[in-house]
Amino acid sequence: MSISHIPALAAAAAFLASGCLPYVYHERHKVLIPGIDIDQTLDVAEAELEEASGVSVLTIWTMRDQIVTTAQAARISDIYLAHIDDVDSPETRARSFQVWHLTWAISNLYRLGSDGVKTGLEPAYIDAAARVETLDKKVALIHFSGEKIYMGDAHGGGRAYANSHLVVPGNNDYLQSYEEYLAGGEPEPQLMLYAEPTRQDAEILQSF
Repeated sequence: MSISHIPALAAAAAFLASGCLPYVYHERHKVLIPGIDIDQTLDVAEAELEEASGVSVLTIWTMRDQIVTTAQAARISDIYLAHIDDVDSPETRARSFQVWHLTWAISNLYRLGSDGVKTGLEPAYIDAAARVETLDKKVALIHFSGEKIYMGDAHGGGRAYANSHLVVPGNNDYLQSYEEYLAGGEPEPQLMLYAEPTRQDAEILQSF
């Protein structure tokens, strides 16, 4: 079950179609979240992927620029491999969007990680590298293997999703625990978070 600041999501979802992408960065220090609990956030990520909504991959996507340990990297790889075939199924809602964002997440974690993190993520990274090639999206390849690493929540919808799915004890902008996530209300409206990017959005993303 997803919890969310539903009014915030509703207000922010329009950013996807607006061409306004204020949260795209290439400097990691601008996106690190002090105090993030990666293990509990991965619990949320697994629950979201089990739920299999149109935005179920976004918990891993919103944490893709954070610092993880070798053990956490191996867990992320296991989570990815356990769910990627379901995500990349013709029956999956917003399949292309979800494969794009999940492979992007694996790439950032791998490229930003230590040698140990790269080793832990290698099985997922190898699969993601092949899978992203099947997408008819130039922007997906740019995000996966471009010269620049695209970090941050990108737009208001991404920021609102991060606020309601990342566990950062002591920071009231985020979840305080996995238990808070489990105790949450009804799933948030899917809104436009899984919409295909407009040409303007894609051009803006590529220009940063």
